[in-house]
Amino acid sequence: MKSVSPQLERRRALRRQKRIQFLIYTWRTLSLLSLSTVLGWSLLRFGWTLKGSDQVVVRGDTTFNSTIVSEVAQFNFPQLLWEINPSELEQTLRENLPIQSVQVSRHMLPTRLEVALVDQTPVAQAFRQQPGGLEAGYVDAEGHWIRINPAAPAAVPITAITVKGWTPERRSLIAALLQQNNRLNDQLRTITLHPDGAVSLRHRRLGHIDLGDDHHLLTQQVDAIVGLNQSMPPHLLQANGAVIDLSNFRRPEIQIPIKPPANTMNN
Repeated sequence: MKSVSPQLERRRALRRQKRIQFLIYTWRTLSLLSLSTVLGWSLLRFGWTLKGSDQVVVRGDTTFNSTIVSEVAQFNFPQLLWEINPSELEQTLRENLPIQSVQVSRHMLPTRLEVALVDQTPVAQAFRQQPGGLEAGYVDAEGHWIRINPAAPAAVPITAITVKGWTPERRSLIAALLQQNNRLNDQLRTITLHPDGAVSLRHRRLGHIDLGDDHHLLTQQVDAIVGLNQSMPPHLLQANGAVIDLSNFRRPEIQIPIKPPANTMNN
């Protein structure tokens, strides 16, 4: 039998040792990867999970709480945090809540969902015609429609104005009229937008005012209202059913219905 040299035996021993070390290294690597995968999955599944609405933190100038936000978002608790798409949630909240701005962020430690909200401020009560009938709501200072949310606290407009006939096409006109309320000493009560494009107002002291359909004259028409409020005699202001026509602001017309004479009984 042929003998093996000591050098060859050492080389074979080294190769066996390297194979064993390689197998040990591979086993350790696979074990660590498996453990990391299990721990990561467990952390995602059980650690980074919203267990209730108390982990939804609502911040900002808002009347909405975490319960309302969770209901609008349709969270199904326990809710995986990584399944929540902040951009999609922001869009959902914009479409379903009367808010001016929203920002959603996810936080891992501690596990929570932060929602920063700024509410729309209702300036006036409003009504608009919908296919199903007349809908009540509010408008903000820029004339944007604010839908009434039954789940939210009742809103209180900051003025006593009511807008009738709101449409998105005339939003800027509504905003311009609302901005004039200060010049009118908060006397404006109703803004009515008629289907034919005409606009009429209800002034607390002057009564019904027709502005016509030329909205470029709004500034001059408000100047005329301010002047009439200061100069019109009290007995005319008290006339029941009086109408002020400012469609031609240079020549305002005051229409006072003639009351029929009282019937007298013949003896």
